Amino acid sequence: MARRRSGECQDWSVRKHRAFIVALATAGLGGFVVGSVIGLRHWSPAWPALSALSVLRAGAVGWLVGIALGAGLGWRWSRHSAGSTSSCEQRRWTSPSLTLVAIGLAPGILWLPGMTRIGPMRKATAIGRRLGDHRPNLVLITIDALRSDYVGSYAGSPSLTPNLDAFAREATRYPSAYASSPWTLTSLGALFTSLPPSECGLKVPGERPGTWHTAFAKLPEDRALLSERLQRAGYVTAADVTNVFLEPYWGWARGFDYFRNEGGADGDRADCAHAQTLAEHAVAWSRLNWRQPFFLWVHYLDPHCPYLSPDTPAELRARYPADWVARRDRWYYGINSAPPETKALYRRFCREMYAEEVRYADRWVGELLRGLKALGTYDDSLIVITADHGEELFDHGGLDHGHSMHEEVVSVPLLVKWPGGVTGDKLVTQTVPLMAVAGTLLHLARAPGLNERDQALPTRDQGSVSEVYSEGIMYGTEHTALTTDDYRIIYHPYDASRQDWFEVYDRRRDRRERHNLADTEAAWGLRSRLKQLTEAAERAAVQAGGGPGARRFPLPDGMKRRMKSLGYVGN
Repeated sequence: MARRRSGECQDWSVRKHRAFIVALATAGLGGFVVGSVIGLRHWSPAWPALSALSVLRAGAVGWLVGIALGAGLGWRWSRHSAGSTSSCEQRRWTSPSLTLVAIGLAPGILWLPGMTRIGPMRKATAIGRRLGDHRPNLVLITIDALRSDYVGSYAGSPSLTPNLDAFAREATRYPSAYASSPWTLTSLGALFTSLPPSECGLKVPGERPGTWHTAFAKLPEDRALLSERLQRAGYVTAADVTNVFLEPYWGWARGFDYFRNEGGADGDRADCAHAQTLAEHAVAWSRLNWRQPFFLWVHYLDPHCPYLSPDTPAELRARYPADWVARRDRWYYGINSAPPETKALYRRFCREMYAEEVRYADRWVGELLRGLKALGTYDDSLIVITADHGEELFDHGGLDHGHSMHEEVVSVPLLVKWPGGVTGDKLVTQTVPLMAVAGTLLHLARAPGLNERDQALPTRDQGSVSEVYSEGIMYGTEHTALTTDDYRIIYHPYDASRQDWFEVYDRRRDRRERHNLADTEAAWGLRSRLKQLTEAAERAAVQAGGGPGARRFPLPDGMKRRMKSLGYVGN
């Protein structure tokens, strides 16, 4: 009788254990499916590897939740079914308990890829912020060729930039921010290294005095980048950009866990993505990484020429010849020699089409900001919106950028929304360098600086005297500029027609730079200072780049085609 009762006990216990394990497996599988489906909601075709790992992470969490729920329900069921079980039944709980532990730990296998330090899986499965890590997310939005005076909060038309203007009301505005160079590669190179172009390795001396191969230089490996510093400080780093000069070819992918150039990773595509694509992809990346402190850089190519906004009204486009293109080579090799009425009409065409590009870029900057707000990351993030340089629209006889140092080209809008706990004045009027943005981001990330001369943007309107030195034009012989709170001085040391001459403008009374004060007594000290800075920069460039023609890299054919599509290379 005792032997029969023992057998019944064992048979009942085995059935109970099997049912319990089946319940656990079913709950775990169901949790994995539900978690995976939730993860698929944020799938992004722009970030497939990251999306796949996010789905696995969601599935692993779902599995663990299912296991926990299944274990809880199973325990309650077994307690209810057992009633006043004998001691043999109680002791046999040891085996299913061990099984439960094994099944519960099984999903840990899905987290192993997160331990790798190589490839796109790096950090993709991180659980989130460490306890006590309250550092802000960092978002840097750069808008190519955006003029300050086309932004409503900078005395432009509010109808063009309602989203930037709304952002400006929450941010600190710097009305006197200036780029280190009048075109993309050298300007952003200075921002990401906190060094001027002559020292960050992007000015290679040419064969003749005054010539520099800025378009043939790359970011040297021995120059630390903002992205590298933030990555080492524990930030997940990503860039979604579009510009031929921001390809990995030039060294921009360094320090980024995820880097995407929407113009084609191999530099063989002539087209460049519009702002809509970048905004959508950047928001998708943020959805996949909101759990951890991140640095996200988004570079919109709009409103860079040619001015082809998808939102341009058909009736506006119909006013002008169908073959007109707002591009440097079109102006200098064609319309510049046309009759005066044709030239006047082309100028109007360029300005109107440029304004439509600004309106389009503003729309999709707004969508990116709304995406960050929807994720709940906006308030506690440091968000910087600026431009790499401005744009000349015949203010001084030319079009586009890279060939002059006037106000419309080196002045940039700069808006900084501080994270929670950090405050700043609504307006900081002193002259500030664009490359101080890097020091600001590193300071709030509590990361080491890039060099001993790092500086951060002031948060208060201090009224202190400051200046910005600019260099590294793309076309023609080099000339440099010094912008102070009161003056802009432009130096032409190698001009073929008139060597060693200056332009000096009163920034307070002559913002459009119409009246050259170079021969006035007040300008002599400024001229001497700029000449000294230029000579020192040339020595630094030779030291950083080697002898004439050194470190000059030939451009791949695909890169040349893309540069031609943007007007950098003529026929």
